[in-house]
Amino acid sequence: MHPRLPFLMAVAFCISACPKAPPPAPPPVPTETQSLNNEVKDLAAQAQALLETQNRLVWDLWTEGKAVNIAATYQGKESLFSVENIRKIDRLRQLTKDPRELRALTSLQSHFAGEYLARELAEYNDAIANLEASLTFSADGREVRYRDLERLLANEKSAVKRRALYSSAVPAIERLSQSLRRREERTVELVKELGYPSYEAFGAELRQADLDKLGVLAEEILKATQEPYRTVMERLSQHELALPFSSITRADIPRLFRSREVEDAFPKEEAMLRVHGSLQGLGIDMTEMPNIYIDARDLPRKNPRPLTLPIEVPKDVRLSEKPASGVLHQARLLHEVGHALHYGFTREQRFELARLGNPTVGEAYAALFEDLLEDPVWLEEHAGVSGDQRAQYLAASSAHKLFLIRRAAGRLLYQLGLHRQEGGDAKELYKSIMERTDAIPMKPEDEARYQIDQEDFFQSADNFRAWFLAGQLQGQLKARFGPAWWRSAEAGNFLKNLWANGNALSAREVAEAIGERGIEPDVLLLRLGTTLQVPITLDTKTSEESTPPAPAPAPPPPANPPAPSNVPDAGT
Repeated sequence: MHPRLPFLMAVAFCISACPKAPPPAPPPVPTETQSLNNEVKDLAAQAQALLETQNRLVWDLWTEGKAVNIAATYQGKESLFSVENIRKIDRLRQLTKDPRELRALTSLQSHFAGEYLARELAEYNDAIANLEASLTFSADGREVRYRDLERLLANEKSAVKRRALYSSAVPAIERLSQSLRRREERTVELVKELGYPSYEAFGAELRQADLDKLGVLAEEILKATQEPYRTVMERLSQHELALPFSSITRADIPRLFRSREVEDAFPKEEAMLRVHGSLQGLGIDMTEMPNIYIDARDLPRKNPRPLTLPIEVPKDVRLSEKPASGVLHQARLLHEVGHALHYGFTREQRFELARLGNPTVGEAYAALFEDLLEDPVWLEEHAGVSGDQRAQYLAASSAHKLFLIRRAAGRLLYQLGLHRQEGGDAKELYKSIMERTDAIPMKPEDEARYQIDQEDFFQSADNFRAWFLAGQLQGQLKARFGPAWWRSAEAGNFLKNLWANGNALSAREVAEAIGERGIEPDVLLLRLGTTLQVPITLDTKTSEESTPPAPAPAPPPPANPPAPSNVPDAGT
């Protein structure tokens, strides 16, 4: 009746008598590195999504003048850019040995620290922005907006009126300086709260540069260019202002470098056509690149200044241009095209290495294309500028570049001295360095600008290195592909291979990849000296004495971008 009962009872007995299988072992406890790695990946993803949202809003503001609220994007994310999260990234960085991972984490930490500082300083920044927008001063019986000062100085024919206008702005500058001073004091406090030993230590990490070596290079450049600079400025001031250089003041500088010779050669309707024509020979057609969107609409509320916005690198890169005439607009447009190509051709998929990081490399690519406006062959080919007209323009533009290089060197030395001195006189330091830099005696109205001439975290270090690296890139392109390198598809491939790395390589590593020993100013200074017909010799050695690779075209990038070396970019 129950034929299976004895069998079932036997099975039950066996089960009860046999030893039970041990319970499954608990999963291994993740190591500190594994836990932090998961947390930091999530932080990076949140930061990426937020940045993409903000850039889309900026695009709407820039191209169409739409009212946007960037501050609202931080709602619900107040804890993202916290000291605690910054320390998590830093801790993972300390535990990391892989050079590529280390660079990614350094870029991410700098981004988080920058966002933290921006939030903590928002009250100061808003007050300064509002003050600058509303600030006026009395000049010649009328109220003048402070923001219009440079433009008015450039357009004013009378040297006497320029100096009066410049001096009249001092009360406004002193008001602005008070706000800037309060912000700087708070910035120093915040940097220490983040765990950095000093303002300079944070600046060195942000710039990924050896600031000591850059300071030495800045001094050498000031010394090497002192006499050539005086010669060039004497020639230019006589030509542009009908004044000896010994008679000009800083009020005359905007007028001195006002470009006039070639304005008619750059009509409004040809600016973007000139870009496409220049890229055609490189085998690049931006209009056929689905990941680069060009907005060239002439809208009333569109910002007139060209801008590249990397919404999602490399999938969504946008370039805004409002058609305008003049050489300055063409220069700015070519500059932004350099940025767009760098972002658009990268194969780097990691957010931290494609979008974040020190901007020197990207600025070098932008400066490379902007420098086409200082190439005599390109000027004749694409703008019809030749003969005396071209010679006068190149003399003025090269003189301006030399002035800017020296000004960057002076500002870098001023910032270093300012943050290294204990209780020193900032105004006296500014006077001693900038008087030597500009070779123009300081007047009280010049000294009053000691606060507004300061910059955030040694920003000149980026421009300084970017100009030199762009000069080296141009020199290599000319040596490999001919003086008109923009006509060569091989040159286009050479650049695409460099752009493929995104920001995964430092400025020094890019220099080494093209056959240089490091970032050196010699190529740019030689070009300027040749154009200006004044010898410029820099008696210095690169700070990175690596053996230069053979000058062969850059190889195609591997499927996985190369790991960067674990060495901060010394910048020289």
